[in-house]
Amino acid sequence: MRDIQTIIMGNATADPTAHTQEDGSITAKLRVAVTGRYYNASQQDYSDRKTEFLTVFVRRQVARNVLLSVRKGQPLIISGRLHTSEWTGEDGAPRFTLNLQAESVGHDLTYGTAAFRRPLRGGDTPDIDPYTGAMVDLGAGPAKDTEEDGDRPDGDPLTEEESSAEELATAPF
Repeated sequence: MRDIQTIIMGNATADPTAHTQEDGSITAKLRVAVTGRYYNASQQDYSDRKTEFLTVFVRRQVARNVLLSVRKGQPLIISGRLHTSEWTGEDGAPRFTLNLQAESVGHDLTYGTAAFRRPLRGGDTPDIDPYTGAMVDLGAGPAKDTEEDGDRPDGDPLTEEESSAEELATAPF
């Protein structure tokens, strides 16, 4: 059976949330609102269609990047596999949601600008004790970090946003 591959353009309705799977991998979940437009000839103007809400699931490294990059209200372009979830509600009525298993997520640059930054590699991030949150010294020798605390290699201090993004990138999800 073939999957339904699609691309959606919409706005994040909330900040993405992180979920850790049983195997330790990370999944990000976010809701996206998509409102289509059409030309209404009788009014000689464009009109909005009904807003559709989709739940987007993202896995692994893309999930980490989404958690660091996407915020409520931002315009997004997402490609992935479309599917529905069906269940029976508490009132006995059938319910369903439209879901997208995302393969790629990006900001829609039609509405703003973005600055691309690669995440730290696994070897560049410290080992963290999942119970205490403290960095673990595995006896690998001196630290690889040549920067002063809170500074870039050129000596300029990190902005508050960069500092918090760096903390999230190395957080144990």
